Amino acid sequence: VTAVDAGATGKNGTLMAGATWGAGMINSAVQLDGSANGYVTFPAGVVSALNDFSICCWVKADVSATWARVFDFGSGTGTYMFLAPVGGSGTVRYAITTGSYGSEQAITNSSAISTGTWHHLAVTLSGTTGVLYIDGKTVGTNSGMTLKPSSLGSTTQNYIGKSQYPDLNLTGSVDDFRIYARALSGGEIATLSTFVPSVPVGLAAVAG
Repeated sequence: VTAVDAGATGKNGTLMAGATWGAGMINSAVQLDGSANGYVTFPAGVVSALNDFSICCWVKADVSATWARVFDFGSGTGTYMFLAPVGGSGTVRYAITTGSYGSEQAITNSSAISTGTWHHLAVTLSGTTGVLYIDGKTVGTNSGMTLKPSSLGSTTQNYIGKSQYPDLNLTGSVDDFRIYARALSGGEIATLSTFVPSVPVGLAAVAG
């Protein structure tokens, strides 16, 4: 039930009852069944030290559910940051707020991601410029963002696949979830979004 933090911070994720391990884009992925307990939770303050940042991962949404979350780090409906494959206008949406929904600072794309297919999603912040990426390409920019993860304080409800609100949980899979304490460049995001299969082993050529 533990998703081990491969970095130095030791902030492991914990799989709830509706989250299991299955085939992923890289190796194993967390598979979420969309149920009330289909999510992963992280310790308090998982992003509280971040100013400039990058969060990226591979996502395969099996169901197109409006407001389902890839991630949502917050302390309730007044303070949070999230990434949704399908926002209220039917587009991919990243948002952060310390004053509930009406005060969100957001970055959006022109469409939602397709279901049943792996996509690489990333959001970065450098100073006041936030960038949203899909499959290694810039799809949205907001140069007037004054909020950053540290603005949220020590968040107490930190999820993959679950919202601060009573929205539907994500039905799908999440793999290679990464948090960086800096804004990755477009080239670095493109590299992470380019999946190169490992070299096969144990092959033999037989004449015929």
